Amino acid sequence: MTSSLTHFKSRYHESRIEYMATGKSPTCSVIRSETPYWQNYRLIFPFLIDNWQHAYYLDFPPEFKNTQPSHPSILIGIAMAEIYRLCEICTPEIVQVPWYSCQGWEVDWWNEDIYWYLQQKFYLEQWSWDKMPPIEFSPGNPENYWSPLVQDSYLLAVSGGKESTFAFEWMQRANLTTETFTLHHAGGILGDNWLKKFPVFEYIKKRSHLWEVLTHPQEDPAKHFDYQGVRNDPTITNALFIMLLIAAQQGHKFLVLANDKSSNESNATHEGRSVNHQSAKGSTYIQRFNDFLERKGLPFRYVSICEEVYSIGSVYQLSLWNKSILKELTSCNEAQWSPDDSRWCRRCPKCAFSYALIEAVTDYKFAISVVGEDLFRIKELEDTWTRLFDPSTEKPFECVGEKRETLMALVRCKKQRIQNGEPLGALALVPDVELDNSLLMIFPPQNIPTSHQDKLNAVLTNTDL
Repeated sequence: MTSSLTHFKSRYHESRIEYMATGKSPTCSVIRSETPYWQNYRLIFPFLIDNWQHAYYLDFPPEFKNTQPSHPSILIGIAMAEIYRLCEICTPEIVQVPWYSCQGWEVDWWNEDIYWYLQQKFYLEQWSWDKMPPIEFSPGNPENYWSPLVQDSYLLAVSGGKESTFAFEWMQRANLTTETFTLHHAGGILGDNWLKKFPVFEYIKKRSHLWEVLTHPQEDPAKHFDYQGVRNDPTITNALFIMLLIAAQQGHKFLVLANDKSSNESNATHEGRSVNHQSAKGSTYIQRFNDFLERKGLPFRYVSICEEVYSIGSVYQLSLWNKSILKELTSCNEAQWSPDDSRWCRRCPKCAFSYALIEAVTDYKFAISVVGEDLFRIKELEDTWTRLFDPSTEKPFECVGEKRETLMALVRCKKQRIQNGEPLGALALVPDVELDNSLLMIFPPQNIPTSHQDKLNAVLTNTDL
């Protein structure tokens, strides 16, 4: 699947088109990771980008006792996540990590891993894959073996969005032993205004212990280097390795994210390789990360509780369990940073996709009460709707569902509006096809105990729309 970049528009490059397909974004000679260290409850990762000093901060809550030394096998992952972010902004000729040593297979693993996060940048800016910066580690003996004690309990990452809220509700109803975790990319120079935009967290806090970690840079590197290009922050790697710090202390075996089944669908191809905005969420990366943990001798497992669930199925199930909670969700990346109280920008692909799901499983009036506007009547979104369901167009680089999943939601919305005599707007252009109710089917992941799978199955109340 390819497209003409000249005509492609989304929130990522509406105002950045001049920087795309040019390869002219900032570069440097070397990004060098210095030894991370603790300062009370703050974990600090220092870096040098050529001669510019940069630091990335993680602020842990006081209840994090930090009773075990932070093992290099965990620290390297957090450092690499920030390296990937820096490589997007100012791509180096080489990455150096002199404080970490590892075996040859792990060197190869990290040098492949960087592709998973820079693939979107390389495609949208039309860089050749041979510009991917190699990563050098320190020669010498790798760290000592480390295997903390764990039990069959869960640390679930929640984001305030539809899939992670469904995952939380599902695991709570199944009575699985669970704590929750969230990364707030706020504090420091970024402020904390958007922390108020996630009302569902109050609901989660009442029913579980929520580990809240604040992350922020000492200075915004994009601003420092005047980077105007595309951003695809490596949140998954960052979250998984930070979760490892908490899981090691709390004794949780399973690191749980709520990546849904549609994460496996690619957006485009570039120089013979698939390009997928959600690549680190898909089943291939889950297996890849678990292979890494196993070869390192670490007793943890990466689980996507929604690996066998489509977004439309999770939203429908939530509407059956607790319809009112849909009004508490935040499924827009843009509005999080706006200075007002809005939780939906109502103009991005993620808002559009989420709106379609909510109306499809409820109704016209309820969807408007959640999002605040009828998005099928917004002229600016007409092209977005096409790109969300038409297989001949490039899928938006955003966390949205499969094209056939979006089409099913749109068809459902269209039929409901025709039956009720409501305005169609952009739905008038949606083709009339049969509804595929198989997309509503929900199954638990396979890489958890069978008894836990049975508990998850037992609480489902899914029926056909």
